[in-house]
Amino acid sequence: MGIQVSLLNLPVLNVASATDSALVSRSTEQNQTFQEAKIQNGYGTATTVSVSPGFGATVTAYIKIEVDSITQETFNEIKKEVKKSNSYKKNEDFKRQVDTSTYSSGASSSSGFFGWLIGKKGNSYSNTSSNMTDQINKYVSGDSSDDLTVANSVADIMVKNTSKVLVTAKVEVTGQLLVPSPTMIAVESTVFSFTKEDGTKSTVTMMNQTPLVPVDNATGTVSNNILEPGSKLSIAPIGG
Repeated sequence: MGIQVSLLNLPVLNVASATDSALVSRSTEQNQTFQEAKIQNGYGTATTVSVSPGFGATVTAYIKIEVDSITQETFNEIKKEVKKSNSYKKNEDFKRQVDTSTYSSGASSSSGFFGWLIGKKGNSYSNTSSNMTDQINKYVSGDSSDDLTVANSVADIMVKNTSKVLVTAKVEVTGQLLVPSPTMIAVESTVFSFTKEDGTKSTVTMMNQTPLVPVDNATGTVSNNILEPGSKLSIAPIGG
């Protein structure tokens, strides 16, 4: 039996097996910007067309999509901002996570940042947590190292520096199915949806460059077809 992927339709790309969640945040004096943010984790299909290799045959799947995201330079700026937080200064586990985070694992790294800063030690969020919601809703302003101040600053940096990036890859897919079935390529993704106080919405999509996962387009399960070892995405600013 295949592993169910459960693809969901979202802007830009599909996100699979997502943890749908929300946090409600009042703006700070430093960044009077955001009223609400939603963070959704999972796997999204990176290919727009599928391939159907016969048993033992190898075909090439090409990935070329444009995504509203951030660049390596902005990620480094965010990482620098996160290091101002109390959590980074006082918690060795979070410090280790931040220090080892990379742009190539942007989906998991960026959602992990927010997880710690808003009081959840992981990549899942819920607006039903009264303690977390109360903390954020009652928060007005704080010093520069307050975790919620830093969280707002990180969101501010992310939105102000969002731009189109080009995501590409050339992936060899070898068929392992006696009856060929359309296969698409999925990648771990995190979609951030920010709402400003004036109602303006911004969406930022972060992706991990690896691993890439073959998904059976017909059944929504992980395919038995094999991807070339070492396959990964290339993410670059458009025009850069």
